[in-house]
Amino acid sequence: MLAHQGLWPPYELEGKPGALDYIRRVGCIQFDPLNIVGRNPELVLQARVADFRPAMLEELLYEDRRLVDGWDKMMSIYCVEDWPYFCRRREHARRHPGRSPDAVRSVLPQVRQALKERGPLSSIDLDFNQTVDWSWAPTRLSRAALESMYWAGELIVHHKVNTRKVYDFARRHISEKLLSAPDPNETDEQYLDWYVLRRIGSIGLLWDKAGGAWQGSGVKSKGCKVALKRLSERGQVEEICVEGIGFPVYVRSEDKAIFDAALNSRAPAPRAAILAPLDNLLWDRRFIDDLYLLVVSLDN
Repeated sequence: MLAHQGLWPPYELEGKPGALDYIRRVGCIQFDPLNIVGRNPELVLQARVADFRPAMLEELLYEDRRLVDGWDKMMSIYCVEDWPYFCRRREHARRHPGRSPDAVRSVLPQVRQALKERGPLSSIDLDFNQTVDWSWAPTRLSRAALESMYWAGELIVHHKVNTRKVYDFARRHISEKLLSAPDPNETDEQYLDWYVLRRIGSIGLLWDKAGGAWQGSGVKSKGCKVALKRLSERGQVEEICVEGIGFPVYVRSEDKAIFDAALNSRAPAPRAAILAPLDNLLWDRRFIDDLYLLVVSLDN
């Protein structure tokens, strides 16, 4: 898992290319606005990428447009080429615009016109001050309208001012080829298999028990087990037996080379790494607890 996560050997990834390679490998990194000693995505990359600076992530997101803010493992950052895979999520948002749908729809034409005339905008730039019921709590209508357009894929985050999102039309910043690409997963079954495979790759090794690793995916335990059976039969995942862990653990077949190389290589020099609470490696706390206790018992 440490090898897959770019933590062992340390700092083999470098600069912006290294940050992009890591996110592509694991699918996404989780975003959280809290900033104690740095925000989660910055801390995740800092632990793995030599000479990483927060400005590199900003450039990849809002200048190079190689990454995009979106919903995956809760609020996340993922590669822009993954945009078509989330068609279902955007279509669901269009059909179910959340609470206060009538109020939101009533101002959408005005919001679109403002964006056309004025360019990227945040909620404080719009004067729809009515308070409406919204996803987390009551909020201003301007925020609800922009967020509904964002979840539906009409807008993307153009940039952020601290944690405040500034939105613009997706078509201005994402290629028409990507925007118009069909969903690569034609059926719900294909989508479930893809998502289970993606989440295993987000960590490196994962069991099928319900836990934090599956949050935000909509994947239920029963569906996960069925998908893993299909993926195993097709040779896309391999089942790993870890002595001391009472459940099967799965690795993507494409990552098996990393797994084998880690088992057969000499351990690098010890190094400490500070992991953020929402680091990919820590998504499933119960799994990590069991592995940690197993390692401690073997060491003793």
